[in-house]
Amino acid sequence: MKPVEMFRNETNSGARVKLVAIADDLTGAFDTGVQFSKRGAEVKVVTGTELTQDCLQADVLVIDAETRHLGPDETYDVTFRLAEWAREKGAERFYVKTDSGLRGHIGAALKAVMDVSGAGMAAFAPAYPDMKRITRGGMQWIDGIPLAESVFGQDLFDPVQTSSIRGMIESYGLAVRTYMRGETLETKADRPTVAIFDAETNGDLRRIAAQLQEKDCLAVTAGCAAFAAALTTALRLPNALHMAPAVHAPLLVLCGSLNPITLRQIAYGERMGGHRVTLSTRQLLEADYLSSQDGLAWLEELRNILERGETLLIDTGASQPETCQDHPGNREETRRRISQRLGCLLERLLDMEEAAIYTPMIIGGDTLMGYLARRPSLDLTLEGEVAVGVAAFRLRDGEQTRLLLSKSGGFGSPTLLDDVLNVHDEVAR
Repeated sequence: MKPVEMFRNETNSGARVKLVAIADDLTGAFDTGVQFSKRGAEVKVVTGTELTQDCLQADVLVIDAETRHLGPDETYDVTFRLAEWAREKGAERFYVKTDSGLRGHIGAALKAVMDVSGAGMAAFAPAYPDMKRITRGGMQWIDGIPLAESVFGQDLFDPVQTSSIRGMIESYGLAVRTYMRGETLETKADRPTVAIFDAETNGDLRRIAAQLQEKDCLAVTAGCAAFAAALTTALRLPNALHMAPAVHAPLLVLCGSLNPITLRQIAYGERMGGHRVTLSTRQLLEADYLSSQDGLAWLEELRNILERGETLLIDTGASQPETCQDHPGNREETRRRISQRLGCLLERLLDMEEAAIYTPMIIGGDTLMGYLARRPSLDLTLEGEVAVGVAAFRLRDGEQTRLLLSKSGGFGSPTLLDDVLNVHDEVAR
């Protein structure tokens, strides 16, 4: 077979956008979009149901595809449709935003974008060095542990079965080539190829981006937020860091994640004096609980905590795994209901006058979507990154705006809740 050029250049048909990033969940969309916005780029974050021509007039468009919990065929179809829409509107470059724990059907998403773009290669660098997540020998490592043996291998909803990145891609009909650190990229191949780049430092990621720019290989790139940040110069986007917003105590933390990393952060917040509330199965699943007599009394208890100005930590604790084990045949429906209940709870709390002094922090993509799904639209502006992986955004509600924080469940140090409060003493990374 005659080798084909790995990229096909097209003429832009009027879209201003320099990059379209497709993320598999909303926290991923935020923590990637903020890498560009904190450097001065205009970034638009939307869900797949909110696409308009105006979206493509930003420097970067980030689309939340909500495919993390879908099967491979559905992931392919949703991603293909979104990429096809952007391509038809004139977008030329795509970024497949992946989880640094490599959850979800990454190969299906890459195949969809490559099929739409006509690209012969996708450049995939999934390392996140600031989170101690590196790629070595084509394998993903978390804190020195092979991915499948880490906390991501025990994920309740999306356990990762292999540490080999190749194994996540080849079954979708794509060739795979693994590049060691410093190895030169080959720009021709006999069939569509995913180039997996080893990386252990942010410098590695910047060198990969520079090589892709030199060889004009930026049509399809993929990775987590760290590689997105490294692509800024190559994509000729603004690259002047802005001060992150100050985050003021007290925090109102709503955590739907069961990742042990997050649970350690919640436990630390409790030890530092935060008031922790662990939700029961009834509070997680009963649709009208907040309107019941018991629910109204419980909301009054939470109001009293807010009135005292204490940091409030609300999490699902052990209730969520027990709940899912009790409903093994309907796990996806249980997950959806939990995110809805958490979103409703946060809405009720933020409507309280006593919550006006609080900074809300939402942990977990499902939980964030559960809350924002109750809004008429995602009328928000990314404000900065207040700690690694923690995005600050301002949500508009009529004439009022409010600063909120979001992060993925599997991110951050145990002291994260303290870290975000000290951001005003640092320049945004």
